[in-house]
Amino acid sequence: MQDGIPLNARPALAGGERDSGDELSLFSTGSSLFSLEEPEGSPAGGAGELERRLGLWDGMAIVAGAVIGSGVFSTPALILGAVGSVGMSMAVWVVGAAVSMCGCVAYVELGTMLQRSGGEKEYLATAFPRPRDLMPFLFCLSFIAICSPSGLAADSGVTGTYFLYAGTGRAADHPEWAQRTIGVAVALLCVLLHGFFVRAAIRIQSALTVVKVLLLLLIVAVGAIRGISGSGGKHSSGFRDAWAGTSTHPSAYVSALFKVFFAYSGYTSLNYSIDELRDPARNLPRAALGGLLVTAVLYVLSNAAYFLVLDPDTVREAGTAVAGVFFNEALGRVWGQRIVPVLIGLATLGNVMCGTFAASRVIFEAAREGYLPLGAALGRISRFQSPLAAVAASGALTCLFVVAPPPGEAYAFLIDIGGYPTWLFCGLAVVGLLVMRRTHAHLPRPFRAWHAANAVTIGCAVFMCVVPFVRPSDDAPTTAIPHWAAPLAALAFIAASCGLWALRRWLAPGAISK
Repeated sequence: MQDGIPLNARPALAGGERDSGDELSLFSTGSSLFSLEEPEGSPAGGAGELERRLGLWDGMAIVAGAVIGSGVFSTPALILGAVGSVGMSMAVWVVGAAVSMCGCVAYVELGTMLQRSGGEKEYLATAFPRPRDLMPFLFCLSFIAICSPSGLAADSGVTGTYFLYAGTGRAADHPEWAQRTIGVAVALLCVLLHGFFVRAAIRIQSALTVVKVLLLLLIVAVGAIRGISGSGGKHSSGFRDAWAGTSTHPSAYVSALFKVFFAYSGYTSLNYSIDELRDPARNLPRAALGGLLVTAVLYVLSNAAYFLVLDPDTVREAGTAVAGVFFNEALGRVWGQRIVPVLIGLATLGNVMCGTFAASRVIFEAAREGYLPLGAALGRISRFQSPLAAVAASGALTCLFVVAPPPGEAYAFLIDIGGYPTWLFCGLAVVGLLVMRRTHAHLPRPFRAWHAANAVTIGCAVFMCVVPFVRPSDDAPTTAIPHWAAPLAALAFIAASCGLWALRRWLAPGAISK
């Protein structure tokens, strides 16, 4: 690491060069406003580079840890409620795995071609340089303010659900304040670990990833044993008439797919912190694709296990604590209700840790580009060898999303509002990949995504961005929040961000080319 390197001396990407010297002082990373600058020559940190501390197994653990979160332990009931049948629920999980693998191969090509942290921010800046900074600016604000904190808040809330399930024995009807208090505590704990104890946090992430994998293996094993032995008991009727009640309305599948893709999200985590990955050309494909493939297999088998032990009505009634109900039915009160739910809570906490790690790196890179206020603070490496201010900002936004949504259907709303801009910018990033194959053909591509995979990802992105506005069928489950609320709120935020970009251009015309 080289402390004290001026930010305008950092290597620029082709098509995305920026001259930070003309930026508005409030947004500039070189601003003295609220600056955290250390005395010259101080080893306590500065505007330098993060260490390349992540190897192949660390990278695979981050990917698997970021993917395996609350989704597989909490969304099966929501997905079943949307599509109507066990067979279609299983099919949706398989489709989600296939589409996620297609998206992953595209992001591996992008990450190995543009080996710099920031993910879509870098890809959009290079693929769409005009209007200058608009696309990466919109992505950064959407990711930082909506996509990341909404998902982390959902995971934090599920952590609270499972801890409360272990303590009370109830899968639902917990006090709202108790669940949200635990969620805030989880977010603050992740800030503490990633802000002040970086190496220990990475080790804890890796350990909790092992816990998550072991939990999924235990679910699969228990389901297989009960299914083969036929000892599932009165509840084990999940696969009888597996396709009965299947919905035929497109909006039902959008609702289900948002939940499935939420469960599979996280495979791009290394793209946001690739500056810290050793030998990215070699390790990114192996870590990202390997971590996602293992997780996808475990997800599909785990859902099959749920339905081998529980009937569909029991799954629906379990809500977001379906894994706890599963273990209570399969292992009895002590193990199933008291011990294993605590492990599931720790597993989802590990997912919040991985998400906080990735989100803080996007904030860090966005601040160093002058996209955020107080960039000098948010884009600085602390004496603890972490982007401490960026980690704290991520935690603060997560806490806001934990406490802000109305009670009742907050979990599903958080997934939907975060999923919409995620798919919008994912589709644009893959379109940008195709654009760069023509406009930046000279860039090295150690890994090349298949044309079919790119087409699947773009097509799915269009589907996920258009169909949420289609009115649900009359027999769909009723909700207090309108079906258009989440996508409309996301689009409104993106439109407001366009206005902020225009204001930034007006106040600092030299910062963005005309």
